[in-house]
Amino acid sequence: MRTKVLLCAAALAASLASSMAQGNVYSLNVVGYVNVTLPGSQFTCLANPLDATAGGTLPGMNDITNLFQNVPGNSFINTWNSGVNDYSTTIPIFSSRLNAWTLNLPMPPGVGVMFYNAGADQAVTFVGQVVQGTYNVGTLGGSQFSMVGSPVPIGGDITNSTTYVGLVPGASDSVATWNGAVNDWNSPVVWSGRTSAWVGSMNIAPGQGFFYYNANAANAWVSNFTVQ
Repeated sequence: MRTKVLLCAAALAASLASSMAQGNVYSLNVVGYVNVTLPGSQFTCLANPLDATAGGTLPGMNDITNLFQNVPGNSFINTWNSGVNDYSTTIPIFSSRLNAWTLNLPMPPGVGVMFYNAGADQAVTFVGQVVQGTYNVGTLGGSQFSMVGSPVPIGGDITNSTTYVGLVPGASDSVATWNGAVNDWNSPVVWSGRTSAWVGSMNIAPGQGFFYYNANAANAWVSNFTVQ
């Protein structure tokens, strides 16, 4: 999976005249795109890294019908059902005849899916705003796997896609990434309760999803990210 990220910061300055405020207050909206290349005839674990709804003003834009257009026919998406510890039986398939998905699914920032590209290598582009401030990624069920990803387009070391964006791991929690070349999951890295750190190295690219195993009680993942 190859990725390319372009972000543009638009700062809107406004003066706040009140006895409680001093100086200027700045509101920062960051928009851009993330290109992800999906290898042909392979699964790729994806996670939406941007909000295409413009903060909720454009409903439906984070649905797969908008995020994945004009992809190869017979491509399909698997989602994970944590409650039964298995993939969902609801499988959207892209029809080349209809140029549309047979089913629609929401895929807000941070939600991960397995995308099977039934054709040649395909680039998909996520477009939208970087989610800033308090954002509820979702609940990681206790003693369950979840398919998730960073809700913002940040890559690099595993800490960037987890603890840096508000995920609070517990002892023996683990993260595994997908290896499309061998059609299997890579060996996981595990959180050490003793050192409060991930044991082992792992890089996660913007837009890349991963399997998270929560070995503890249910954990609400709430991000509070701000572009500096």
